[in-house]
Amino acid sequence: MEYRRHLRMPFASGRRVALSIAVTSMALSACGGGNGLSTSSAAATPTPVATPSPSATPLPPAGGRITSAGTVQLVASVAAASVTCAFPSLQGPEIMVAVTTTNGSAGGYLTLTSSEVQVRLGAGSGSTYTQRNFAGPGVTNFDATTGAQFSAELTDVSPAGQKTGTIGALTSVAGSVSCGDKTTGSGSITITGTSTGGAITGVLTSLLVKCPTGQTFAIINGLTAVASAPATVEIGGTSGNYFASLSTASTNYFFSSSAPALYTLGSGQV
Repeated sequence: MEYRRHLRMPFASGRRVALSIAVTSMALSACGGGNGLSTSSAAATPTPVATPSPSATPLPPAGGRITSAGTVQLVASVAAASVTCAFPSLQGPEIMVAVTTTNGSAGGYLTLTSSEVQVRLGAGSGSTYTQRNFAGPGVTNFDATTGAQFSAELTDVSPAGQKTGTIGALTSVAGSVSCGDKTTGSGSITITGTSTGGAITGVLTSLLVKCPTGQTFAIINGLTAVASAPATVEIGGTSGNYFASLSTASTNYFFSSSAPALYTLGSGQV
């Protein structure tokens, strides 16, 4: 089953074009911490860290619970590894939760913004991939770094022409999500290049660095601009396979390389 994680603009069509791009400076990026993610255990230039007082209470792991209604329902329990907090988007920071249906027929993401719940469910892969999109207002106490509550009546907002297959309908969702001990990580990345949409240059902002435990890859998300258009950025890969994708409100850009040593992951750092 293929969950199309990087479809960040479910309501706008886009086109995929090539570009020439270079990460001209990528200082050590520390992985975000929390259950389901590795934490930073070393740094090129160690920074003194204050010792917590004996009375300090550690934050609990991330998690949550979902109730849903419709011809399909979502698995209720939310594991720490399923939660992504402070995800940078063009509309502002988001909370994302990986979800699956109770019958295992589809999976995808529940996304919380400051005002709306969005659910994206996909099934199959390749030419047989199908997807349905649902959305509705009803988010309260939203803080992209700590969590939110939600209760929303959902409407099918799948784009015209999208293959929806036999994926059932969600009519409502409610619940809560906590970011717990999740952290965003940190780093300094400057990206420059050219594209059919204009020049790309600048230091990435709103960084989110994810290094899944037990995996040999990492994903870095942030914000930049293509010419004057705000854009999201995703950089990822392994030591021998590197990619960078950028998306404005209307266009997607993609770059990849298999050159060695462009991307090194280890000791909680990229």
